[in-house]
This record gives sequence, structure tokens and C-alpha cells, in this order.
Amino acid sequence: MQYIFDIFTNLYNYTFASQELSEEIMPFYPPEVTAETKATFNFPLVELHVHFDGSIRIETIWELAQTKNIEIEGVKSSSDLKNLLITHKPDDLAGVLKAFDIFLPIVRGDLDAIERIAYEMVEDQAKNNVCYFEARYSPQFFSDKTEYNLPLPPNYGPRKEISCEQIVEAANRGFKKGENEFGVVVRSILCCIRGFEKWAKEVLDLVVKYQKEGVVAMDVAGSSGGADEQYSEEVTHVFQKAHDLGIFTTAHAGEAGTYKEVKNVVENLKVHRVGHGYHILDDEDTYKKIALQDRIHLEACPYSSIMTGACDKVWQNHPTIRWSKDDANFSLSTDDPTCFGNCIQSDLIIAKDYINLSVHQIWKCQLNAIQSCFLLEEDKDIREKLTAEIKAAEPK
Repeated sequence: MQYIFDIFTNLYNYTFASQELSEEIMPFYPPEVTAETKATFNFPLVELHVHFDGSIRIETIWELAQTKNIEIEGVKSSSDLKNLLITHKPDDLAGVLKAFDIFLPIVRGDLDAIERIAYEMVEDQAKNNVCYFEARYSPQFFSDKTEYNLPLPPNYGPRKEISCEQIVEAANRGFKKGENEFGVVVRSILCCIRGFEKWAKEVLDLVVKYQKEGVVAMDVAGSSGGADEQYSEEVTHVFQKAHDLGIFTTAHAGEAGTYKEVKNVVENLKVHRVGHGYHILDDEDTYKKIALQDRIHLEACPYSSIMTGACDKVWQNHPTIRWSKDDANFSLSTDDPTCFGNCIQSDLIIAKDYINLSVHQIWKCQLNAIQSCFLLEEDKDIREKLTAEIKAAEPK
């Protein structure tokens, strides 16, 4: 009897230890996407929180650098560049965003490159069964205009003085070409940037100008120079004006910041959605009011949330577990594939296999997303069509 008892005791201790270990360990690379894993999520996907400038193929960056004779310190190949840009272990948000300082100057002021990467982004989304996505970016970060004074490669030569209007139009051309070729519906969101508050009014003006050409909303995000979500009065004023104009808005909050930043963007910036929002759970009253009562949509990015240090490294503590349990209005996205090496399919694998959301809960996120997307009233037929397609693919 003692022998049998010892066997069961050892088995229990091993299982418990393994469970603790599995909760502590997380993949430092996104899980592999296969035909089998894609078949698991056999429904149209919707991605609301993905940065255009954070979705450039590593191979494209390398090719452009080679063509322009731009040297990147310590980089001799596309593989080296990948290792340099992709975050391999959890860091803080500002640390992750430093990668942008390396690769954005390579495409800055290059309209052909901007159009190309927009087209390639649509192609990549189509391969992952995405039916609709919203790509967000700061036009100023793509510009070489002297007034923005952003860094350029040493051999760039005289600034071409490419305007934000030209950049938005180039991105729109690439998105439209991709839409027509791959059948994915694309809209874009223009970002104000923390630390560059003087750009905010121009961002709103651009959204208004190009609203009929696929630019549907405004966001505010951080950069390597500032990601604390402490948005200025100038940004707040611009967002309030956007609200008065009927412009859709979202804002990064509750990622690097606290639940107070989530309250601020909802109450003062008057946003329709919140980017990330994980720390809303730090205050129960705020969570219940914003997420459950007001049904403000939360844009979760699972892999990013760990790699930026926004969330606990233990997947079983991830905020989306509580959100799903409470039927909160949230979706799943990638954030910055260039920095993380992920795609929407790999994030869904994480949601299922590490966070333990069911396939049906992940499907519900697609429905939440299409119902909370920023399609304009004139595109209600598109919304209705995509909603019907997602509902028809509900897992049994």
C-alpha cells in the first residue's frame, strides 16, 4: 500500500510542479502557424489594433536598406536585422519601440516604399484569413519634412520635403490596390504621438480631409521617447474637437499607464475605443463602468501585452480571461508584427493554448470587432455583410 501511495504522491507533486512551471514559462517567440492551426480558427478574422509602421516585412526593410546603401550597425543580413528588431524577451514599452528608430528612417520620405508596404500588409493579412482590418500610423513619422526634424540615414541627401498629404495618399494607394487584389477591407487610423503634441491638430485635419478615402479615425500613441500615456491639454483639446465633429477616436491607455489613464481617455478625450486597456482591471469600479456598463471596446494584443511588460508573465492571469468571463466588448490583435514576429493567427493560438480562451470565445472577439469597427455610415452594407459572414461561421 505504501508503494502505491508513494507513486500517487510523486505523481501529484510532479503534476503540481509542472503546472507551476508551465505558468511561469512563456514563449519568447510566437507559436508556429500551420495549416492545422489555421483550420482551428475557421472563421473570418477582424483586426482593429495593428500599426502600419509596425507591420513592415523584415525582408522589405532589408531590401530597401541594401538598395539605398544604408548601413545598419552590426547587421549583415536579413536574418541579422530580424534578430535586431524583434523583441525576444519582455521589456518595457519604450524599449520595444526603440526598434522603430532603426527601421523607420529607411522608409522615411519614400512614397514608393510606403505604397509598397501598405500593399504588402494587405497581402499578409489576406494570408491569415483577415476579412477587415484598421491600420494605424503617424504620417509625420514617415515624413522627411524639415519642420518635423526626424532623423534620416547619413547618405539621404537633401530632404525631399515629402508632405503628410503625400504620405497618406501613398498609403491609401497601397491599401486600395491590396483591397482590390486580395478582397480584404482596409481602413486606416492616423495617430497623434505622445511627446509630439504640436502635430495633433494636423493629424485631425488629415483625418477630416481623407475621411472619404479610407481614413476613418484618430488615435494617440507613444514612442520610444515617451510612452507613459500622460496626454497633454493640447491633445485632449484636439480629441474633444474630433468628438464634436463626429470623428471616431481611440487611444492607447492602460498599457504602460494605469486605470486612471483609461478613465482619462474615456471621460476627457471621449474615445470610442481603448487601445490595450489592461490595467482597467486595477480598479473594479472603473472596469465595471467603462467595460461592462458603457461597453467601451478594448483592443487587446496578447503577445504584445507580455512583451511590453504591460501584463503579468503568467498567461493564466491575463486580463482577457476576466473580460471574456464577463462578456466584455474586446477583440484580439497583433500590435506591431515587425517588432514581435507575430501575426493574428499566432496571437489566436496564444489566446487558445496559453490563455485558455475557447474557440467560441475567440470567434466572439471577431464579432465584437466588426461591430465596434470604425466603418462609416456610408459603409454600413460592408459591415452588415462581414457581420453576416462571421455569424455564419460560428463554431458549433
